[in-house]
Amino acid sequence: MILASPPNIDAYSIWLRTRSAVAGAQYPSRIDYTIAVSGFDGAVLKVDHYVASCDPNGPIRVFAMSDEELASPPPVPHGVNVFVTFSVSEGRGAPASVAIPVGHAAPSADLLGEPVLSPTYMFGLDYPVRNNPALREASSLKTIAVVAAQSPEYRVTWIDVPVVDGTPAYHLELTPLRRPKENRLRELWVRTDDYLPIQAIVAGNFTLAPLVDVPWIVEFTSIDGAPYILRESAMSTLYLSHRRVVRNPVIAFENIRQWDGRIYDKPLVSPETADTLVEPR
Repeated sequence: MILASPPNIDAYSIWLRTRSAVAGAQYPSRIDYTIAVSGFDGAVLKVDHYVASCDPNGPIRVFAMSDEELASPPPVPHGVNVFVTFSVSEGRGAPASVAIPVGHAAPSADLLGEPVLSPTYMFGLDYPVRNNPALREASSLKTIAVVAAQSPEYRVTWIDVPVVDGTPAYHLELTPLRRPKENRLRELWVRTDDYLPIQAIVAGNFTLAPLVDVPWIVEFTSIDGAPYILRESAMSTLYLSHRRVVRNPVIAFENIRQWDGRIYDKPLVSPETADTLVEPR
């Protein structure tokens, strides 16, 4: 359903109001949630759930093994690890020994990588005003002025006023004016009442190929007046290493809630591995 277009609609003004609304959103000091990663790994549907917690302005903590992997742990690998060792010397002191494994690394047990992700990531919609108490307490007019003072990243064009899941929305097209690999938004749907995002299409997601090379559709939800990611779905098949093909990949944030003060029975850490799935900062 498409609503009649309002007269003299100003697409860039809607864009600025959206950035102001997102930047001014108030989040709990700590948020608990579950990350569900799903997709067809070849012909088999795989779904993994990860316990996670984050500070909207700080670190993301996640349990490194999914609930499914804990319930059915993978077998312990057998065999012999083979390394080639050689020495490197620059002519002074003792030579340094370097060990390099022979062959290919085993594929990750995670479908797309270990998800170190936050549902409060806003794809560049939010400005640092959220982290600045002085700016956060400023009026909405001053917040918009801060946004407008930045060099524009996009040319913003109004498309239509559809109804998305029963909610009237402004539908905008965004064309990057610079750094298209960083300014990834291409389409955006925002609510007509509070200007919070409903849905977006981004040209690439996360930081690793091929995820950065395909378009994704992102769905948002609002909890207590603050926007959160609900679901991120790749719009193309992913061809991964080890000849893995993942179709219909989806990353969903479930059971988003304020931390209740309980201590986890699972250790939450901020992993640093090559298979980590993270958003660009």
